[in-house]
Amino acid sequence: DCASGIFDCTGVCDGTAVEDCAGECGGSAVVDECGECDGDGSSCSEHFNVEIGETGESTLFIFQDTITGLESGDEIGIFDANGILATVDADQIPEYGEVLVGAGFWDGSQLEISAVVSIDLSDFNGPVLNGAVDGNTVFYKVWKADEDAVYMAEAEYSVGGGTFGELFLSISLLSPIFSVEQ
Repeated sequence: DCASGIFDCTGVCDGTAVEDCAGECGGSAVVDECGECDGDGSSCSEHFNVEIGETGESTLFIFQDTITGLESGDEIGIFDANGILATVDADQIPEYGEVLVGAGFWDGSQLEISAVVSIDLSDFNGPVLNGAVDGNTVFYKVWKADEDAVYMAEAEYSVGGGTFGELFLSISLLSPIFSVEQ
């Protein structure tokens, strides 16, 4: 019998065990500053907001902790200048243009961002999903938090050649080009 009638998640009367944000009794997952359960704080963005859905295809970008010229709180945006802007049905022609396919906050340590890559399923009477196009050149923009300004950025790679569709790219240097992006 439990006089109070209050049981914790393990079934103990007046116990202290609670479920974490993932629903695990006694678990340690907490909601990060972006509102994501068990997140690492990298999913929220003040400036670059990826507005396309996941396609199941991606290119992994690894920004090494050797990068200088960025401050904690700056944001990195990964773009395709000629990506597919919106998902279309098999009988429609996709529209191409500049599309943001990945973004993350720089905090001075290694940062991994998965960029959304388009999939063309039209040969199977399926849709053409929006995102970066295999083989297209990657370009970057950096939002400098202390200046509230966006700059184009140049990258140097320790792995990869700077195109979408590679398994992963490892960026050893990312240098903002200090002319204001409008």
